[in-house]
Amino acid sequence: MNTLTRLESIVSRLPRPGLTQILLGALILLQFPLWFGQGGWIRVWRLERQVDVKHLENEGKRLRVAELEGEVRDFKSSPRAAEERARYELGMIMPGERFVQWGEPARPAATAGSADPSTPKAGRP
Repeated sequence: MNTLTRLESIVSRLPRPGLTQILLGALILLQFPLWFGQGGWIRVWRLERQVDVKHLENEGKRLRVAELEGEVRDFKSSPRAAEERARYELGMIMPGERFVQWGEPARPAATAGSADPSTPKAGRP
């Protein structure tokens, strides 16, 4: 029983909590699930950020759908819309047409002093 009396003497020396400390501890225990629990504020804030991101994604998709709906209206209303798109995206031309493309000529890769045998060198007849 020596250990039991020693344990009782240790417990009797511990300070006893007052009413304020007990209420403060209860308040902390009640606040913990509110902040860190499954339905706590931190989780709610995280979910709100995810919802905001999804709203932005949806807005971008709504704009794309509106753009595609406009293209569908163009295809239904104008027979030239399909022709225009085929020319632009696929490079198609009508029978009997000639395709002419303007651009800068390609520059030769070799310099003037190169050892190309087909170019005459200065000083040679």
